[in-house]
Amino acid sequence: MVEHPLWLYQIFDYLRRHGVPLGISEYLDAVETVRDGVMLDDPAHLKRLCRLLWAKSLEDQELVEVAFAHFVEPRLRQALTSKPSTPLPESAAWESEAKSLPVDLSFLLKPTTPPSFQLEFDQVVSRTMPLDMWPVEVNVSGRPYQLTPRYPIGMREMATAWRHMRKLQRSGPPEVLDVEATLHDICRTGIFLRPALRPRRRNQARLVLLIDQGGSMTPFAPLVGVLVNSIQRGGLLGRVTCFYFHDCPEGFLYTQPTLTGAQSLGEILQTQVGGAGVLIVSDAGAARGYYDGQRLQITRTFLKMLSTYTYTYVWLNPLPSSRWVATTAEDIVTEVPMFPLSRDGLNDAVTILRGHPFPPGVSNYGRKNT
Repeated sequence: MVEHPLWLYQIFDYLRRHGVPLGISEYLDAVETVRDGVMLDDPAHLKRLCRLLWAKSLEDQELVEVAFAHFVEPRLRQALTSKPSTPLPESAAWESEAKSLPVDLSFLLKPTTPPSFQLEFDQVVSRTMPLDMWPVEVNVSGRPYQLTPRYPIGMREMATAWRHMRKLQRSGPPEVLDVEATLHDICRTGIFLRPALRPRRRNQARLVLLIDQGGSMTPFAPLVGVLVNSIQRGGLLGRVTCFYFHDCPEGFLYTQPTLTGAQSLGEILQTQVGGAGVLIVSDAGAARGYYDGQRLQITRTFLKMLSTYTYTYVWLNPLPSSRWVATTAEDIVTEVPMFPLSRDGLNDAVTILRGHPFPPGVSNYGRKNT
């Protein structure tokens, strides 16, 4: 069995179970840092270490706080109470008071063996290999295994791109001082009665996601999941609704990725699409590498319906543009702005969803349509 600090794995496992995108490389970095004794001089530095290595957003920092309080603070309290000459702080802010206490945190380095150490790579790497010797990429029986998934664009980069999609409008209760209106009231009445307030400016941008599910899109499900999480957690949009389809948006769309909860396509277009941006995520038939005339016709009919409700719609393809040649995607790209799911492609897609129209007759990779 692999020996490692149990509390460190508990925090790592807690964060992963709550959706924090962490891989084995981040865990190995934390193990190496802790075993070297870095930042173990007080509890605040220990918590800051976990934040620096694993927290990618404010929500992730809150999860680190919860995990640290649940798995580490009880052991620190026990260490404090074991010293009779050092009284245990009774206030909730025990951490700030504990900084000055002579607490030896070396007990946190004691290797322990959890009852069940189950990570995705357990079936690949032998349990007898020491944890500090695990590489990011291993070779078992002559076959290489990449332990950390590598996407063409990370979740943080996706979230950064979505923050540019903004439509600021004033809404909600009046709570911001309106200087101009306040001065106008003073000039009109000659006295200052009360400040004039107005609602705060909030992002009212709405986005409708139409995601191809199953079939040839199955290998890209993890990447699409990262895209959806980046929109829901980091986009800061006014409202995001997500619907699913298989191959082509036709007749009905589904509210669940299992293709259940069917709703009429016409009803969704009437109630959800007006005034919103529409993002379509599909390989458009490029994954299988063949041409499907029926799929092209159905997609054209859908795009014609969609254009009557909004002009801010765009298509993201998980495959690079070089794979679109001689497939259905090569013709679909003449009907809709289509970009690969990469850093540049996502930035171009967000630009269109912000209201910049796509030049007709020119595909996204610069060729004129014939």
